[in-house]
Amino acid sequence: MNRQWQFGDLEFLVLSDRLGYDYLPKPFTFMSRTPLHDDYVREKREMVQQVSSRLHADGSLNQVLESLVQPDIRIVVEGWDGRDPKRADKRIRMMAARRGGRGVLVTQLPGETYMHSGGFTLTECDPIMLADGIVAELPMAEPGGDAEIPLTPPDEKRDDVDYGYGHSRIGAPAEDDLDRMTQRFSRTPVSLVGTISVIQGTSAYGPRGIAEHRLEWRDLEGQGRYAIGHAAPWKAVPADARRLTSMINARIAEVIRVIKEERG
Repeated sequence: MNRQWQFGDLEFLVLSDRLGYDYLPKPFTFMSRTPLHDDYVREKREMVQQVSSRLHADGSLNQVLESLVQPDIRIVVEGWDGRDPKRADKRIRMMAARRGGRGVLVTQLPGETYMHSGGFTLTECDPIMLADGIVAELPMAEPGGDAEIPLTPPDEKRDDVDYGYGHSRIGAPAEDDLDRMTQRFSRTPVSLVGTISVIQGTSAYGPRGIAEHRLEWRDLEGQGRYAIGHAAPWKAVPADARRLTSMINARIAEVIRVIKEERG
């Protein structure tokens, strides 16, 4: 059974400071409920002592946390309600990390607003099961009922996903069948939409050499879940849990290949 730890929002913020992050790692958020700055500073100072005591008492937690410090691979997951992106209880924020033979999955619990946190859950994982753990945390959905849908590649001059509002901007209007299918797909109402980014931790070639692969999932109202790999050939595929897990693992394998090539 995987070991699991729970953290309050301020507790996890302090823990992130201790791990060397300037702030919470993406995609996590923190918003204090303490109105006065001096009171917040005092609360944080007290929390530093509590976190230190907790880490001192739990050696196994320290070992798992090492996976979050300079991981070989990070997986960042964000999801939101396609009809109301600021709906707090539909917000999904996760980060998985793999370092050597260890894996960890951190999940942010929803708070009272889309920017607040209800706390964090840290779960130790087998590193080869990170994709399974991520998909298991997503709301269940039936795979899309249609076959694969070919899509027009996004305009290179603009982002393919609008993170602020949760709408994919895939392709521009045109007369041919491919563009019509793309527009019809992208305009279908979605109950849930999100992205999964598989990112190399560090590269021998600096920040520009970091490999990153992205997936998008869209739960179409009345139709089911589709996944889109953000690379050619652009297409939306019906995605049950097994299919989505396989797609994530394929991106992880590609990043591992890059890491091995760099290390010789």
